[in-house]
Amino acid sequence: MDHRHGSFAPLVPSSVDRVRLFFFLPPAVAFLLLASRAIVAAQTLERVIYASVVERNGEPVLDLGPKDFLVREDGQAREILAVARDTDPLQIALLVDNSERMQSNVPELRKALTAFVDSTRDGVQMALITIAERPTIAVPYTTDKATLRRAADKLFAFQAGNYLLDAIAETSQGLARRPASRSIIAVISGVGPEYSYRQYTEVLRFFREGGAALHVLSLGAGRNDTGREIVLSRGSTETGGRYETILVPTGLEPKARQMATELSNQYRITYARPDRLIPPKTVEVSTRRPDLRARGMLVKTDEAKR
Repeated sequence: MDHRHGSFAPLVPSSVDRVRLFFFLPPAVAFLLLASRAIVAAQTLERVIYASVVERNGEPVLDLGPKDFLVREDGQAREILAVARDTDPLQIALLVDNSERMQSNVPELRKALTAFVDSTRDGVQMALITIAERPTIAVPYTTDKATLRRAADKLFAFQAGNYLLDAIAETSQGLARRPASRSIIAVISGVGPEYSYRQYTEVLRFFREGGAALHVLSLGAGRNDTGREIVLSRGSTETGGRYETILVPTGLEPKARQMATELSNQYRITYARPDRLIPPKTVEVSTRRPDLRARGMLVKTDEAKR
């Protein structure tokens, strides 16, 4: 009886009392309690998804917290454990179209490349790869922005076709051999015919095995080759990437800056997943704000990769 209020107070043991009670339990009972807690912990796994959040105009949103996100696996909501700004190691392969079709757009293309490099956070390993005639590494992976800027300033167009699919396949194979938490293939390309030797099915296989996310800026109002369109659409959709069409060359620079800012300011979302033998078919990340759009890519564990 609680005499101060004239009512019964619940007899809830304090944390100290619970510890004392535990030590007075028979050994067998105490062991069962510890084992049950261990089983519950083992039945829950932590998973990480990297997410970008953008406004309707594509500008990244940088001030969200755990209560702003939703993560669903096969439609089932999961508990979000933590949300932080991503500072994990990152490598970006920047694929640039310097084919004949981009001849008149070289000045705008140079500005776009410089804007992308300048807007990428420090410490990111970046390679510059041109795709006219054949995939060519203009600058190998480096954190030296000055070297990347100089290469961008010297870019010129070849009298040759666009080999984007070959570039995605070969870049994916290279990224698969480079240890890093995550990888991104960023593409700046014009629309038009595709001259690659590989079929789109083979390119998609290499791309998926490489584990990178795909982000694309496509210049022009025409139509892409069917195989290229399938790879760009599926690759970006499956990995939470951006696929945006730019109608005029002057739009390349601001959109390249916007894309680099987005990639440099993603969220690292940790959530709880039940331990199952069969992994979920779909993992979706979204925000509780209808005016924002979230895109995300789940980090594969070593088991999932095998």
